Amino acid sequence: IENIEIERSPGMIRVNVPGDVLFGSGRVELRAAAKKTLGGIADVVRTTYPDNVVGIEGHTDSDPIRKSRWKDNLELSVQRAAAVHRYLQSKGIDSQHMYAAGWGDTQPRESKAKSRRVEIVVLTN
Repeated sequence: IENIEIERSPGMIRVNVPGDVLFGSGRVELRAAAKKTLGGIADVVRTTYPDNVVGIEGHTDSDPIRKSRWKDNLELSVQRAAAVHRYLQSKGIDSQHMYAAGWGDTQPRESKAKSRRVEIVVLTN
């Protein structure tokens, strides 16, 4: 699957999808191209990990929210995680096995671009 990074550790698989792949700046509507990426992830999760807990975790950069309807980065990250959650559910992942969470700007990466992301976490234990 293009445009993703996968990190494996004991008890989990973390799939990092860059925010610019999924959303426009300050937006929560999925880009058309994002649906292909998320569809591929959904296929793997649905067939390989159908009964595992799957977390969808939204992250933002540290730039303050200025010109959007979101109160702050936390709210934006939660809404983005919810959008991905709904899409994965529409692709057949059982919502009873999923959760959505927003981290806002509390877990930055080495750059602003890399900080803007959604991580799909599959618990493997």
